[in-house]
Amino acid sequence: MFAPLRLAMLPLLIALAPLPAAGETFRAMLGGRTLGTLDYAPGLLRTTLDNTPLGVGDGVFEGRSRAARTEAGQRVLHYTGESRAPGESRRISVVLDKGRVIDTVISPASERTALSDPGKVPQGVLDPVEAFGRMIGAGGCPAAFRIYDGRRVIQVTPKSAGTEGGRTTCAMAYDVIAGPGHLSPFRFKSLNLGLVYDGATLVEIAVSTGPFALRLVR
Repeated sequence: MFAPLRLAMLPLLIALAPLPAAGETFRAMLGGRTLGTLDYAPGLLRTTLDNTPLGVGDGVFEGRSRAARTEAGQRVLHYTGESRAPGESRRISVVLDKGRVIDTVISPASERTALSDPGKVPQGVLDPVEAFGRMIGAGGCPAAFRIYDGRRVIQVTPKSAGTEGGRTTCAMAYDVIAGPGHLSPFRFKSLNLGLVYDGATLVEIAVSTGPFALRLVR
């Protein structure tokens, strides 16, 4: 049985995967305004927002997902997510074994939720970096999948698809099925997720709910 890891033990995870190479860049758009960029490479997801209205949403998120091995020799996947914004920061570490969460550490501890207890997380989840890679690599509308970010579980489910002029548009449902919603104080739990593929290449992601609509454009 794998013993739960604590912050002091995390250095005992030995990285097996190399650092990610250069990858894809998307512009984050709200209406006609560019808010920042999202960069993805296998094992790395970085969002930089530096042009939000009045700077209220500015900040940086960096997620890394790497194959690792415990000191006992167990092969695992180690996800880290770090958010930095003026006056606040949060670091999340999740260890997964074939889609099963075996450890979650969050700093500061006040950011923990009920779903930060690994025993409450369903099996078969992807970390956020894996999930983005799933959409990038699908080559078309992806099958349903679940995401775990250390604080909540999200179900992403296909609803419909259509192809025209070599472009495929996928309508997906994005539902927080356990844990808090996104973006305090709104706590959005259900969003519409639209994916556009030009051939096999993901070129646009649209996230919307009510009047809120964010586009990631390659």
